[in-house]
Amino acid sequence: MSTSDFSDSDIDTEPFDEIFSEAAEHLQKIHNSLESTDLLEIYGLYKQATCGRCNTPKPSVFNMQSRSKWCAWNDLGDMSCTEAKNLYIAKVKAVDSNWLPNHESTSKRKTPSSWVVHSIPQKHEEIEQKEEHEKNVFDYIKEGNFIQLQKLLTVEIMDHLDENGMGLIHWATDRNAVEILKYLIDNGVDVNLRDSEQQTALHYAASCGHVDCIRILLDANADPGIKDADGQSSLDVADNNDIYELLKT
Repeated sequence: MSTSDFSDSDIDTEPFDEIFSEAAEHLQKIHNSLESTDLLEIYGLYKQATCGRCNTPKPSVFNMQSRSKWCAWNDLGDMSCTEAKNLYIAKVKAVDSNWLPNHESTSKRKTPSSWVVHSIPQKHEEIEQKEEHEKNVFDYIKEGNFIQLQKLLTVEIMDHLDENGMGLIHWATDRNAVEILKYLIDNGVDVNLRDSEQQTALHYAASCGHVDCIRILLDANADPGIKDADGQSSLDVADNNDIYELLKT
């Protein structure tokens, strides 16, 4: 990736940090359509740009999602925050060639939304060619198979985290599976269950812009003030201002 993908003239016409903020806001709107490799690269650049060099322990091999994200960040080494922001902007422009900065703030908040990685890998990639008898309740949520989910759901697995560090409620919200989400809540799932990065389902719904899921979770008394491992609440990762105001209300 070359910084030439985003010209100096583009950067000079607007404060650099504001363009980075706009890129982060735009990324939230398109991330569901991106390849997993692009998402990981973008995640690493965002962390480097906002936090500097990777300073957290390497996650366990049993938590592959967090491990992949950690590697994407750690591989950037001592890259400066400025260079990381430049590359981040260039990467967003590369994955969506139609995007250009608005040259004005697209959010009422002063900082860009925190980047929450969901749907890595994407639905069509993540379920291997399994025989039907090999599939578990997590596989059926990823497939949106409500009937099979009902057959396999048990109290013991309700609040269990899978190998990706995600619970059933996180997968249902990530997939915008409204019927499944309602069913899980009606059957006693912890509406504030945290994943391996301390994110709740409301973090997922807010970040992905899944309004119906947000309403269901709020009606079930989900707490929008809960903060994840990066200190971000669902308000901080809201996809847009309408969702931000909904969560505030």
